[in-house]
Amino acid sequence: MKQRFSQVKSLKTVVSDSQNKFMIILMNWQNIVGKSNVKLMIPLELKQKTLEIAIPNNIVLAAASKFAELIMKKANLCFREESVLKLKFAIQPSFFKKKRSESAKEETPVIELSEEEITQKKQELNKKFGFKGKIAECAAKIELLNMKRGQNDK
Repeated sequence: MKQRFSQVKSLKTVVSDSQNKFMIILMNWQNIVGKSNVKLMIPLELKQKTLEIAIPNNIVLAAASKFAELIMKKANLCFREESVLKLKFAIQPSFFKKKRSESAKEETPVIELSEEEITQKKQELNKKFGFKGKIAECAAKIELLNMKRGQNDK
């Protein structure tokens, strides 16, 4: 029983040390990489004092590489020892795909205009303002769409 307890205790120490340090990095990530880089760099894991960071592309890789020393220094400020000695950047564009907002998911209804409506409105605009050809057609479509949108909003 005593041996079993010591195994559990040592396993708990190993797991919690590695995971705790990574959790501390996660909680302080904005302070480590800066507000503008939070959405461009995602910490993936801390393993054998190497912090793996996901980035979207080579452009971010070039910029992040210049600041690798600073990132490690700020990460290590979270600990009493040097827990991050190396950074590993992994280009993972799928982690950074923009999510459509709920309002963008809702499709705007397409307003259909018949040729008959357009022709009738073109004739009205021709009589009223002297519009002809493409100008009359465009003006007719704009006026009809505005009228129909106004009806849909009510």
